[in-house]
Amino acid sequence: MSTQFISRRYARALFDLLKEGVDLRDGLHALAQVVKADDEVRAFLASPAVPAARKLAALSKAVADLSGELERLVQLLAERNKLVLLPEIAELLDELIRQSQAEAVADVMVAAPLSKDVQKKIAQALSKRIGKKVSLRVHEDPSILGGLVIRLGDRQLDYSLRTRLEGLRRAIAG
Repeated sequence: MSTQFISRRYARALFDLLKEGVDLRDGLHALAQVVKADDEVRAFLASPAVPAARKLAALSKAVADLSGELERLVQLLAERNKLVLLPEIAELLDELIRQSQAEAVADVMVAAPLSKDVQKKIAQALSKRIGKKVSLRVHEDPSILGGLVIRLGDRQLDYSLRTRLEGLRRAIAG
């Protein structure tokens, strides 16, 4: 079973709690930051040799406001040795919240930094295309040479210079 499938199930359960008025987002994001921050922490949390109670105690010290529901989630994840999924669970919960609010996040890969004005125009064009408010997460990757690659949900729009040049090379060679 893939980790994303497992993480999505936990995120869905947290989303249902959120709809009932229980907001765990701040604590969950704090825990996710602790897990993401350090490779040694991830190794400690992933180790089946470390008892679940010890992992829970360590996370309780690291994050002050471990409320009842959040503490139960952490305990459950610790017992199942799935604490390293906390960052993915937090990200998927945010995605579910955005979907419920008719919002989307697009990952935009560019070769060089984009100005705020260009980012705004891209977000507006994508919003118009999908009918939702779109926020951008911009990543720089010089290997695309120019243009941009947009990932929106399960769709990818590749307007990169690298892809265009590869297409030309194949057309000339073939």
